[in-house]
Amino acid sequence: MAALSDIYLQEATEADSRLLFEWVNDPVARRNAFQTAYIPYEKHMEWFHNILNDHAVKQYILYYKGIPVGQVRLNIEDGIGLIDYSIAPDMRGQGFGVLALNLIQERAKKEIIEIIKLVGQVKYENTASIKVFEHCGYVPRKEKEYIIFTLDLRQ
Repeated sequence: MAALSDIYLQEATEADSRLLFEWVNDPVARRNAFQTAYIPYEKHMEWFHNILNDHAVKQYILYYKGIPVGQVRLNIEDGIGLIDYSIAPDMRGQGFGVLALNLIQERAKKEIIEIIKLVGQVKYENTASIKVFEHCGYVPRKEKEYIIFTLDLRQ
């Protein structure tokens, strides 16, 4: 497990576009996504440029000892921060998902005061993410095709 001083979130920049493109098209990431089709580079670049300029979206890169190991994004609307996170293929299974959610929770509480709840939506087949949200204390609610995990930041 990583020492807390060795792991941090940094806001994404244009320089992170290629890395995020590679991660988003990883076969496991595509399988666990709600939209499972391969994402063409041009479409990714257009999307990435748009989110970097959208004040309702916060995109971060998760670093461990200066090496990018994952990403976390918050889409903010009506006091809710909808979480999207993924861990680099070669870094999975090492506890970085839990660290990513803990760090985004801290950041939301301290810096993004309009967020009162964090929410994650996870497909039933994505057992790794289900375990991460459960470990971090999110309350599950089962829907037909996925589980909604909620964490109230006011508590």
